[in-house]
Amino acid sequence: MGEILSQEEIDALLSGIDEGAVDTTPEEPAYAEEDIKPFDFRNYTIAARLKVPGLEVVNDYFARGLRGTLSSMLREVVDIVALPLKMERFKEFLNRIPVPTSLHLFRLEPLRGQCLLNIESRLVFAFVERFLGGTGRRMTRVEGREFTTIEQRLIRRVVEAALQELEKAWRGIHPVKPQYVRSEINPQFARVLQPDETVVVCNFSLELEDLKGELLICYGLGTLQPVKSKLYSPFQSDEDADPFWRKQLEEIIRSVAVELQVPLGSAQVTGRELLDLAVGDIIQLDTEIDEPLPVYIAGLKKILGELGLYRGHKAIRVIDFVREE
Repeated sequence: MGEILSQEEIDALLSGIDEGAVDTTPEEPAYAEEDIKPFDFRNYTIAARLKVPGLEVVNDYFARGLRGTLSSMLREVVDIVALPLKMERFKEFLNRIPVPTSLHLFRLEPLRGQCLLNIESRLVFAFVERFLGGTGRRMTRVEGREFTTIEQRLIRRVVEAALQELEKAWRGIHPVKPQYVRSEINPQFARVLQPDETVVVCNFSLELEDLKGELLICYGLGTLQPVKSKLYSPFQSDEDADPFWRKQLEEIIRSVAVELQVPLGSAQVTGRELLDLAVGDIIQLDTEIDEPLPVYIAGLKKILGELGLYRGHKAIRVIDFVREE
Protein backbone atom coordinates (compact mmCIF):
# COMPACT_ATOMS: atom_id res chain seq x y z
CA MET A 1 0.00 0.00 0.00
CA GLY A 2 1.37 3.44 -0.94
CA GLU A 3 2.27 6.15 1.58
CA ILE A 4 -0.60 8.29 2.94
CA LEU A 5 -0.17 12.06 2.57
CA SER A 6 0.04 14.06 5.74
CA GLN A 7 -2.26 17.01 6.41
CA GLU A 8 0.56 19.49 5.59
CA GLU A 9 1.18 17.78 2.21
CA ILE A 10 -2.53 17.84 1.40
CA ASP A 11 -2.74 21.58 2.22
CA ALA A 12 0.33 22.29 0.05
CA LEU A 13 -1.15 20.36 -2.85
CA LEU A 14 -4.49 22.19 -2.68
CA SER A 15 -2.79 25.57 -2.49
CA GLY A 16 -0.64 24.69 -5.49
CA ILE A 17 -3.74 23.85 -7.49
CA ASP A 18 -5.42 27.13 -6.51
CA GLU A 19 -2.31 29.17 -7.46
CA GLY A 20 -1.77 27.28 -10.75
CA ALA A 21 1.54 25.75 -9.74
CA VAL A 22 0.13 22.24 -10.29
CA ASP A 23 -0.98 21.48 -13.86
CA THR A 24 -4.38 19.76 -13.84
CA THR A 25 -4.95 19.80 -17.61
CA PRO A 26 -5.65 16.25 -18.83
CA GLU A 27 -3.09 14.81 -21.24
CA GLU A 28 -4.01 14.32 -24.89
CA PRO A 29 -4.59 10.64 -25.80
CA ALA A 30 -1.92 8.96 -27.90
CA TYR A 31 -4.54 7.84 -30.46
CA ALA A 32 -7.02 9.61 -32.70
CA GLU A 33 -10.77 9.28 -32.48
CA GLU A 34 -10.97 7.70 -35.96
CA ASP A 35 -8.67 4.88 -34.77
CA ILE A 36 -11.32 3.67 -32.31
CA LYS A 37 -13.49 0.92 -33.74
CA PRO A 38 -16.46 -0.68 -31.97
CA PHE A 39 -16.19 -4.37 -31.12
CA ASP A 40 -19.29 -6.55 -31.40
CA PHE A 41 -18.92 -9.29 -28.82
CA ARG A 42 -21.99 -11.09 -30.16
CA ASN A 43 -21.27 -11.23 -33.88
CA TYR A 44 -17.50 -11.27 -33.98
CA THR A 45 -15.94 -13.62 -36.54
CA ILE A 46 -14.03 -16.68 -35.42
CA ALA A 47 -11.23 -17.65 -37.78
CA ALA A 48 -8.55 -19.44 -35.83
CA ARG A 49 -6.40 -22.48 -36.33
CA LEU A 50 -7.23 -25.39 -34.09
CA LYS A 51 -5.10 -28.15 -32.55
CA VAL A 52 -7.14 -31.33 -32.10
CA PRO A 53 -4.73 -34.32 -32.22
CA GLY A 54 -7.42 -36.96 -32.72
CA LEU A 55 -9.17 -35.13 -35.56
CA GLU A 56 -5.83 -34.46 -37.23
CA VAL A 57 -5.16 -38.21 -37.19
CA VAL A 58 -8.58 -38.79 -38.77
CA ASN A 59 -7.79 -36.27 -41.50
CA ASP A 60 -4.43 -37.87 -42.25
CA TYR A 61 -6.01 -41.33 -42.58
CA PHE A 62 -8.81 -39.88 -44.70
CA ALA A 63 -6.38 -38.09 -47.04
CA ARG A 64 -4.29 -41.23 -47.53
CA GLY A 65 -7.31 -43.44 -48.14
CA LEU A 66 -9.04 -41.04 -50.52
CA ARG A 67 -5.78 -40.51 -52.42
CA GLY A 68 -5.62 -44.19 -53.32
CA THR A 69 -9.35 -44.48 -54.04
CA LEU A 70 -9.51 -41.48 -56.39
CA SER A 71 -6.29 -42.47 -58.13
CA SER A 72 -7.84 -45.87 -58.84
CA MET A 73 -11.18 -44.41 -59.97
CA LEU A 74 -9.64 -41.76 -62.25
CA ARG A 75 -6.68 -43.91 -63.32
CA GLU A 76 -4.43 -40.98 -62.60
CA VAL A 77 -2.31 -39.93 -59.64
CA VAL A 78 -4.26 -37.65 -57.30
CA ASP A 79 -2.38 -35.88 -54.53
CA ILE A 80 -4.35 -35.01 -51.39
CA VAL A 81 -2.91 -33.09 -48.43
CA ALA A 82 -4.71 -32.40 -45.14
CA LEU A 83 -4.38 -28.72 -44.18
CA PRO A 84 -4.57 -27.32 -40.60
CA LEU A 85 -7.97 -27.31 -38.90
CA LYS A 86 -9.93 -24.08 -38.66
CA MET A 87 -12.75 -22.95 -36.38
CA GLU A 88 -15.24 -20.35 -37.54
CA ARG A 89 -18.90 -19.35 -37.51
CA PHE A 90 -21.22 -21.44 -39.64
CA LYS A 91 -22.47 -18.37 -41.53
CA GLU A 92 -18.89 -17.39 -42.39
CA PHE A 93 -18.24 -20.90 -43.71
CA LEU A 94 -21.28 -20.74 -46.01
CA ASN A 95 -20.54 -17.21 -47.19
CA ARG A 96 -17.11 -18.11 -48.52
CA ILE A 97 -18.41 -21.03 -50.63
CA PRO A 98 -19.02 -19.90 -54.24
CA VAL A 99 -22.10 -20.73 -56.30
CA PRO A 100 -22.50 -23.23 -57.87
CA THR A 101 -20.89 -25.75 -55.60
CA SER A 102 -21.14 -29.47 -54.91
CA LEU A 103 -22.29 -29.47 -51.29
CA HIS A 104 -23.35 -32.75 -49.69
CA LEU A 105 -25.03 -33.28 -46.32
CA PHE A 106 -24.46 -36.43 -44.29
CA ARG A 107 -24.77 -37.78 -40.76
CA LEU A 108 -22.19 -39.56 -38.63
CA GLU A 109 -24.28 -42.19 -36.88
CA PRO A 110 -24.59 -42.46 -33.88
CA LEU A 111 -23.43 -38.84 -33.43
CA ARG A 112 -26.19 -36.26 -33.67
CA GLY A 113 -26.45 -33.43 -36.16
CA GLN A 114 -25.51 -33.14 -39.81
CA CYS A 115 -22.12 -32.54 -41.39
CA LEU A 116 -21.17 -31.06 -44.75
CA LEU A 117 -18.83 -32.21 -47.50
CA ASN A 118 -17.99 -29.63 -50.15
CA ILE A 119 -16.14 -30.31 -53.44
CA GLU A 120 -14.97 -27.33 -55.46
CA SER A 121 -16.79 -26.89 -58.77
CA ARG A 122 -13.74 -27.06 -61.00
CA LEU A 123 -12.82 -30.38 -59.40
CA VAL A 124 -16.32 -31.66 -60.10
CA PHE A 125 -16.09 -30.84 -63.81
CA ALA A 126 -12.59 -32.36 -63.99
CA PHE A 127 -13.81 -35.58 -62.36
CA VAL A 128 -16.84 -35.80 -64.64
CA GLU A 129 -14.79 -35.27 -67.79
CA ARG A 130 -12.30 -37.88 -66.61
CA PHE A 131 -15.09 -40.39 -65.95
CA LEU A 132 -16.43 -39.82 -69.47
CA GLY A 133 -13.09 -40.51 -71.13
CA GLY A 134 -11.69 -36.98 -71.38
CA THR A 135 -8.38 -35.67 -70.16
CA GLY A 136 -9.85 -33.33 -67.55
CA ARG A 137 -7.63 -30.50 -68.73
CA ARG A 138 -10.26 -28.53 -70.62
CA MET A 139 -11.26 -25.36 -68.82
CA THR A 140 -14.99 -25.46 -68.10
CA ARG A 141 -16.98 -22.36 -67.31
CA VAL A 142 -18.19 -22.66 -63.76
CA GLU A 143 -20.11 -19.44 -63.18
CA GLY A 144 -23.74 -19.24 -64.17
CA ARG A 145 -24.50 -22.93 -64.72
CA GLU A 146 -25.79 -25.85 -62.71
CA PHE A 147 -24.81 -29.50 -62.64
CA THR A 148 -26.70 -31.80 -64.95
CA THR A 149 -28.30 -35.05 -63.78
CA ILE A 150 -25.46 -37.09 -65.30
CA GLU A 151 -22.85 -34.91 -63.60
CA GLN A 152 -24.62 -35.26 -60.24
CA ARG A 153 -24.73 -39.05 -60.55
CA LEU A 154 -21.06 -39.26 -61.47
CA ILE A 155 -19.95 -36.98 -58.64
CA ARG A 156 -22.09 -39.06 -56.25
CA ARG A 157 -19.58 -41.88 -56.85
CA VAL A 158 -16.82 -39.64 -55.52
CA VAL A 159 -18.92 -38.63 -52.51
CA GLU A 160 -19.76 -42.24 -51.61
CA ALA A 161 -16.09 -43.19 -51.89
CA ALA A 162 -15.16 -40.25 -49.64
CA LEU A 163 -17.74 -41.29 -47.02
CA GLN A 164 -16.41 -44.84 -47.03
CA GLU A 165 -12.87 -43.59 -46.44
CA LEU A 166 -14.16 -41.27 -43.73
CA GLU A 167 -15.72 -44.24 -41.94
CA LYS A 168 -12.39 -46.09 -42.04
CA ALA A 169 -10.51 -43.00 -40.82
CA TRP A 170 -12.79 -42.66 -37.76
CA ARG A 171 -12.32 -46.27 -36.59
CA GLY A 172 -9.32 -45.42 -34.40
CA ILE A 173 -11.29 -42.68 -32.60
CA HIS A 174 -14.92 -43.75 -32.47
CA PRO A 175 -16.86 -46.12 -34.76
CA VAL A 176 -19.24 -44.09 -36.93
CA LYS A 177 -21.41 -44.84 -39.96
CA PRO A 178 -21.74 -41.95 -42.45
CA GLN A 179 -25.27 -41.71 -43.83
CA TYR A 180 -25.81 -39.64 -46.98
CA VAL A 181 -28.71 -37.17 -46.66
CA ARG A 182 -28.86 -34.93 -49.77
CA SER A 183 -26.87 -32.59 -51.99
CA GLU A 184 -27.21 -28.86 -52.65
CA ILE A 185 -25.82 -26.48 -55.28
CA ASN A 186 -26.53 -23.27 -53.37
CA PRO A 187 -24.95 -23.06 -49.89
CA GLN A 188 -27.88 -20.99 -48.63
CA PHE A 189 -30.07 -24.11 -48.83
CA ALA A 190 -27.70 -26.08 -46.59
CA ARG A 191 -28.36 -24.23 -43.32
CA VAL A 192 -28.37 -27.25 -41.05
CA LEU A 193 -26.92 -25.26 -38.13
CA GLN A 194 -27.58 -21.90 -36.55
CA PRO A 195 -25.69 -19.04 -38.30
CA ASP A 196 -23.73 -18.13 -35.15
CA GLU A 197 -22.90 -21.72 -34.22
CA THR A 198 -19.21 -22.58 -34.22
CA VAL A 199 -18.00 -25.26 -36.62
CA VAL A 200 -14.72 -27.08 -37.23
CA VAL A 201 -13.62 -27.02 -40.86
CA CYS A 202 -11.24 -29.64 -42.27
CA ASN A 203 -9.59 -28.45 -45.47
CA PHE A 204 -7.98 -30.82 -47.99
CA SER A 205 -5.95 -29.69 -50.98
CA LEU A 206 -6.41 -31.86 -54.10
CA GLU A 207 -4.01 -31.72 -57.03
CA LEU A 208 -4.80 -33.44 -60.31
CA GLU A 209 -2.07 -32.82 -62.90
CA ASP A 210 -2.19 -29.05 -63.48
CA LEU A 211 -5.48 -28.58 -61.63
CA LYS A 212 -5.76 -27.73 -57.95
CA GLY A 213 -8.86 -27.53 -55.82
CA GLU A 214 -10.24 -27.91 -52.31
CA LEU A 215 -12.40 -30.42 -50.51
CA LEU A 216 -13.96 -29.29 -47.23
CA ILE A 217 -15.56 -31.21 -44.38
CA CYS A 218 -17.53 -29.19 -41.82
CA TYR A 219 -18.40 -30.55 -38.36
CA GLY A 220 -20.58 -28.80 -35.81
CA LEU A 221 -19.19 -28.58 -32.28
CA GLY A 222 -22.37 -30.24 -31.04
CA THR A 223 -21.65 -33.24 -33.26
CA LEU A 224 -18.12 -33.67 -31.90
CA GLN A 225 -19.02 -33.01 -28.26
CA PRO A 226 -19.68 -36.69 -27.27
CA VAL A 227 -16.19 -37.71 -28.50
CA LYS A 228 -14.37 -34.59 -27.37
CA SER A 229 -12.13 -36.42 -24.89
CA LYS A 230 -11.07 -38.92 -27.56
CA LEU A 231 -10.33 -36.20 -30.12
CA TYR A 232 -8.02 -34.34 -27.74
CA SER A 233 -6.09 -37.50 -26.85
CA PRO A 234 -2.78 -37.80 -28.74
CA PHE A 235 -2.81 -41.62 -28.53
CA GLN A 236 -5.08 -43.52 -30.88
CA SER A 237 -5.62 -47.25 -31.29
CA ASP A 238 -4.51 -48.85 -34.52
CA GLU A 239 -7.30 -50.99 -35.94
CA ASP A 240 -5.24 -52.08 -38.96
CA ALA A 241 -2.64 -54.18 -37.10
CA ASP A 242 -0.32 -56.43 -39.06
CA PRO A 243 -2.04 -59.88 -39.21
CA PHE A 244 1.31 -61.70 -39.36
CA TRP A 245 2.55 -59.93 -36.23
CA ARG A 246 -0.76 -60.65 -34.49
CA LYS A 247 -0.52 -64.37 -35.36
CA GLN A 248 3.07 -64.59 -34.10
CA LEU A 249 2.08 -62.91 -30.83
CA GLU A 250 -0.81 -65.33 -30.35
CA GLU A 251 1.49 -68.32 -30.89
CA ILE A 252 3.97 -66.98 -28.33
CA ILE A 253 1.20 -66.45 -25.77
CA ARG A 254 -0.17 -69.95 -26.38
CA SER A 255 3.28 -71.51 -25.78
CA VAL A 256 3.80 -69.86 -22.37
CA ALA A 257 3.82 -72.41 -19.51
CA VAL A 258 1.38 -71.69 -16.67
CA GLU A 259 1.11 -73.33 -13.25
CA LEU A 260 -2.14 -75.00 -12.22
CA GLN A 261 -3.05 -75.74 -8.60
CA VAL A 262 -5.98 -77.91 -7.51
CA PRO A 263 -6.48 -77.83 -3.72
CA LEU A 264 -8.44 -80.91 -2.55
CA GLY A 265 -9.80 -79.10 0.47
CA SER A 266 -8.82 -77.81 3.88
CA ALA A 267 -9.16 -78.81 7.53
CA GLN A 268 -8.46 -77.29 10.92
CA VAL A 269 -6.66 -79.25 13.63
CA THR A 270 -5.26 -78.26 16.98
CA GLY A 271 -1.61 -78.44 17.89
CA ARG A 272 -2.19 -81.43 20.15
CA GLU A 273 -4.05 -83.29 17.37
CA LEU A 274 -1.18 -82.50 14.99
CA LEU A 275 1.38 -83.90 17.44
CA ASP A 276 -0.71 -87.03 18.03
CA LEU A 277 -0.99 -87.90 14.32
CA ALA A 278 0.27 -91.33 13.33
CA VAL A 279 0.60 -93.34 10.15
CA GLY A 280 -2.85 -94.45 8.99
CA ASP A 281 -4.79 -91.62 10.65
CA ILE A 282 -7.41 -89.88 8.50
CA ILE A 283 -7.86 -86.09 8.26
CA GLN A 284 -11.34 -85.18 7.10
CA LEU A 285 -11.45 -82.26 4.60
CA ASP A 286 -14.25 -79.74 4.21
CA THR A 287 -15.21 -80.87 0.67
CA GLU A 288 -17.57 -83.62 -0.41
CA ILE A 289 -16.39 -86.49 -2.61
CA ASP A 290 -18.60 -85.41 -5.53
CA GLU A 291 -18.06 -81.65 -5.12
CA PRO A 292 -16.26 -79.82 -8.00
CA LEU A 293 -12.73 -78.75 -7.16
CA PRO A 294 -11.41 -75.25 -7.92
CA VAL A 295 -8.46 -74.94 -10.32
CA TYR A 296 -6.18 -71.96 -9.78
CA ILE A 297 -4.09 -70.57 -12.64
CA ALA A 298 -1.33 -68.19 -11.55
CA GLY A 299 -3.15 -67.75 -8.25
CA LEU A 300 -6.54 -66.96 -9.82
CA LYS A 301 -9.56 -69.24 -9.63
CA LYS A 302 -10.46 -69.96 -13.27
CA ILE A 303 -11.86 -73.52 -13.59
CA LEU A 304 -14.09 -75.95 -11.72
CA GLY A 305 -13.11 -79.57 -12.28
CA GLU A 306 -13.56 -83.18 -11.25
CA LEU A 307 -10.66 -85.27 -9.94
CA GLY A 308 -9.93 -88.63 -11.56
CA LEU A 309 -7.46 -90.81 -13.49
CA TYR A 310 -6.43 -90.59 -17.15
CA ARG A 311 -4.11 -93.18 -18.68
CA GLY A 312 -2.78 -94.08 -15.26
CA HIS A 313 -2.15 -90.47 -14.19
CA LYS A 314 -4.04 -88.26 -11.80
CA ALA A 315 -6.07 -85.74 -13.78
CA ILE A 316 -8.72 -83.07 -13.46
CA ARG A 317 -11.65 -82.90 -15.87
CA VAL A 318 -12.99 -79.43 -16.69
CA ILE A 319 -16.63 -78.99 -15.68
CA ASP A 320 -17.07 -75.22 -15.96
CA PHE A 321 -15.15 -71.96 -16.26
CA VAL A 322 -15.23 -69.29 -13.57
CA ARG A 323 -16.02 -65.85 -15.06
CA GLU A 324 -15.71 -62.98 -12.66
CA GLU A 325 -17.96 -59.95 -13.15
